[in-house]
Amino acid sequence: MTDNIKVSINDGLLVKSLLAMPNNLSIGKFQELSQIRSRTTAKELLNYLRELGIGNLSEDYVFFSEKDKLDTILLAMKLGCDPEDLSRNLHWNDFELFTSLLIESVGYNYERNVVFKNPRIQIDVIGFYHKIAMLIDCKHWMKIGNLNVLTFCMNQTKRARIFLDKRKEVEAVIPIIVTFHEYKYDYSNRIPIVPISRFKQFLQNFPFYLDKLELIQRK
Repeated sequence: MTDNIKVSINDGLLVKSLLAMPNNLSIGKFQELSQIRSRTTAKELLNYLRELGIGNLSEDYVFFSEKDKLDTILLAMKLGCDPEDLSRNLHWNDFELFTSLLIESVGYNYERNVVFKNPRIQIDVIGFYHKIAMLIDCKHWMKIGNLNVLTFCMNQTKRARIFLDKRKEVEAVIPIIVTFHEYKYDYSNRIPIVPISRFKQFLQNFPFYLDKLELIQRK
């Protein structure tokens, strides 16, 4: 069934469906929020997603979890969706959630939107590998140039040092920049610049190349 439906499904429809996720809503409301003109097309899209294990569809209603939204983003990327188009339809909170769920998917714990005072800093996402904290700055809204990268890395390094001072149970911190768009370099001053399409792979393998990373350790 999926192969037959796939002919009429494109990455543009998948991107539109993200506007209705996560949610518990009628098929009509899904069609409205996704800005799909044809009810037939909306139902074909829902059936296509259901065949892939995305969403829980009944006769008149559909339920999408946060994981369903993550899986739809991954599917759109796999089908070659234009990252610019996809990023325009993601809220910054979606991208942070996306990053967090990828951390969870490889078995690591995470925290989101961590704020400290004196000095005040805010950290988008933190992943924990044993007593190593990965401090992640999520950049989904633009392509980044060299000057921006240098600034982002410098700021993230400052946050990492403050975080290490505040959280005594952590022994070391790795500053990381995660982007929605591809960047031409993998590192900047030993700080990894990781596109979200390769972030899960990075998480699975980073313990093997800690010597290449900016590892800030407690003195």
